[in-house]
Amino acid sequence: MHTRKARKPIELGDLSSGNGERITEHTGAYLNQKSGKQMANTVPRAVGKNDSRYWRSRIFRPINAMGEASPHYSMRLQIHGRRMSFSLGTGNAEAAARKAAGVYTDFLTLGVEAALAKHRPQKAAESIAAVGQWIEAARSVATVNPATFALYAAALRKIVGDIIKVKRNRKRFGPKGGGARAYRHAIDAVPLSLLSPAAIQKWRIEYVKRAKTPAEQRSRMTSCNSTLRQARSLFGKRITKFVPLPESAPFQQVEFYPRQSAKYFSRIDAKALLTQARDELAGNDSSAFLVVLIALAAGLRKGELDTLSWNQIDFEKGVIRIEHTDTASLKSADSRGEVPIDSSVVELLRGFRARATGAFVIECGDNLSGPRAWGRNYRAQNVFDRVTAWLRKHGVTAKKPLHELRKELGALITAEHGIYAASRVLRHADLSTTAAHYTDLKTRPTIPVGDWLIPGNVVPMKRSHKRRATA
Repeated sequence: MHTRKARKPIELGDLSSGNGERITEHTGAYLNQKSGKQMANTVPRAVGKNDSRYWRSRIFRPINAMGEASPHYSMRLQIHGRRMSFSLGTGNAEAAARKAAGVYTDFLTLGVEAALAKHRPQKAAESIAAVGQWIEAARSVATVNPATFALYAAALRKIVGDIIKVKRNRKRFGPKGGGARAYRHAIDAVPLSLLSPAAIQKWRIEYVKRAKTPAEQRSRMTSCNSTLRQARSLFGKRITKFVPLPESAPFQQVEFYPRQSAKYFSRIDAKALLTQARDELAGNDSSAFLVVLIALAAGLRKGELDTLSWNQIDFEKGVIRIEHTDTASLKSADSRGEVPIDSSVVELLRGFRARATGAFVIECGDNLSGPRAWGRNYRAQNVFDRVTAWLRKHGVTAKKPLHELRKELGALITAEHGIYAASRVLRHADLSTTAAHYTDLKTRPTIPVGDWLIPGNVVPMKRSHKRRATA
């Protein structure tokens, strides 16, 4: 009877397991490659893979291309059709066998993905330490339109710049002189760790303290809240699920000032203002007149006026369609809609359309459009500057005179047709937004108490003739 002799495995010399026992090595041409000659299985078949004795003869030390053996044992595993190898992180054979059994048990109990996450964690993402790095990383995954993202980035830089007290001057707004570039560079190098809860709290208090009057203080509270919300958006879940933060997200513990009343109180005579615009602008500056006319008649936002084209006006139906075009994007999905305009306004626009020389309703001297890295740039900015100056000259003292015309239309529609109609025309995302700005009063709820003072009931007041005391 012939018996087959087991082939002697290839050895790499006297490698020790750490407990004095000599370990036979598997060889291979590349790292993690097992040789075709392996140790005979001396473990009883009754021993399962969750037993360290099963793995005692199966663990191995990988050999790299230079013939060098790893100081740590490894294991191979095949489960659910997937082949994997794991370093066991020890040069002790018994400890490695026990760990291999534990790895296999985790795959059975936790499942493949959870076990992989435990024993083969992904390499930590490269840490983002500076403000500028974070802005660029957020820009690469943000889904908001570029103009909105530019506002978020400007708000964050505003806060950081105030905290480090970066030197400011008007030149920083000039893209040609490079002032904006130097201003951003100084802020972008600031570490994110600067944005601690204490630093942000100190900033918001100092920002409001600079107010010199109660009215300015109220305005600064509103501006402070808006700036904080915009900056915080760069660290929201829509960003951090793609770009992990090195530590806790800034602005998580930020506090806001109580919401100030946003009720709009009309301080202008819209009819008189439009009549003055016709007399002073229609003949000399038709573009400026059209801005005033459409802002009051349709309540369009500045960006919507800037890119409004003639093909967005349906003269037959008497509506202006606000929608995405080749040259414009919308503030939000709710901004899309049809804005009705009065028939008399339609006729006025027909006349201007007949004399138009281009596709845009608001004509200007250049064709630049869209946001830049240093801020928002409007195609018709020169026209808007002239309109702003004209409105201020005629008593519109609001911080944003052009936007005040949109608010005036909202107040007029609310008074005449109700708050729901105003919400639809202004295209607010929610009725609560309209309610926060306008009061739905179609009639004046007053009591004519003055009529009670008919002449027969009036008692004349006697005038006092007390002599002054003499010295």
